[in-house]
Amino acid sequence: MFDFFSFLRKHGEITLLILLILISSISIGINTDGGLMTPKEAGFTVISTLQRGVNGIGSFFSNTVNSINELSELRDAYRQLQEKVSEYQEIERNIEELTNENKALREQLGFSRTSPYRNIPAEVIGKDPGNTFNSIVINKGKNEGIERGMPVVALQDGYHGLVGKIAEVGMFTSIVLPIYDESAYVSARLQESRYEGLITGSGYSDSILTMDYIKKIAREYIKYGDFVITSGMNSIFPKGIYVGRVTAIEGKEWDTSLQLEIEPIVEFTTLEYVFVLQRSGE
Repeated sequence: MFDFFSFLRKHGEITLLILLILISSISIGINTDGGLMTPKEAGFTVISTLQRGVNGIGSFFSNTVNSINELSELRDAYRQLQEKVSEYQEIERNIEELTNENKALREQLGFSRTSPYRNIPAEVIGKDPGNTFNSIVINKGKNEGIERGMPVVALQDGYHGLVGKIAEVGMFTSIVLPIYDESAYVSARLQESRYEGLITGSGYSDSILTMDYIKKIAREYIKYGDFVITSGMNSIFPKGIYVGRVTAIEGKEWDTSLQLEIEPIVEFTTLEYVFVLQRSGE
C-alpha cells in the first residue's frame, strides 16, 4: 500500500520543488490586477520560481558542508588540546620528580655537613642479590678515597641508619655488603637499656634482622619500638649509628638469652643515596 507520508519524508525536497512548479503554473496566467499575463511574464515567473527552489536546495547543501567542515575543525582542535594536556601532565610529573630529588639532595647535603663523621656521599647505581652475598653498588671508588671495610650509612626519616660496609672497591665504583646479608654481623646495643647483642641478617632486603645473645634479665627493660644502635665494640662500625627498632621479643624458658627481631631503620628497597664513613685520621 502506498504510504504518502513515508514518501514525503524521503523525497521532501523534490516534492516541494514540484509543488512550487504547480503553484507557479496555476498562477502563470494571472497577474496582480486579475488580468492575464503575457507569455514572457509567465515564463519569467516560472523561471524565477524554479531559481528560488534551486537556491534553497543549494543553500541547504552549502550549510551542511560548512557544518561538516566545522565539525572536522573542532575534532582537530580537541585532538590538539588533548596532546597539550598530555604534554603538561608529563611536565608536571617531571617537576614533581625533580622537586623530590632536590629535597632528597638537600637532606643529604645537610647530613654530610653536620655529621660527626668524615664522609663521602655516594649514589646507589645497582643492587644484586648474588650467589655469594647480596650487594649494593655505589658510584664512588678508589679515586674518591673509598677503601674496603669502610662503614656505609644512609639518612632516613631524620636518622643516620646503618647500611653495611664496603666489600669490594673499584676505581670508580664500590660494592657494599648490606647488614641484611646472611654473612653480615653487627655488634649492637639497645639505646635505652644499654643491653648488648649481635645482629645478623636473613639474606633478604625486605626482611627483619635478628639480634641474639641479649641477657635474659633484660626482658623487663626492653619495649617494643626501642631503638637499637651500633655498640662500637668492633673496629668496623662507629658507636651510636641507628640499626633499627625492636618488633618482637622471644625467649625460651631453658634459654639463658633473649632473641629480638629488629626492623631496619633503612628502607633498602627504596635506597638511593648513602654516605661512606672514613675512619679517624683518614
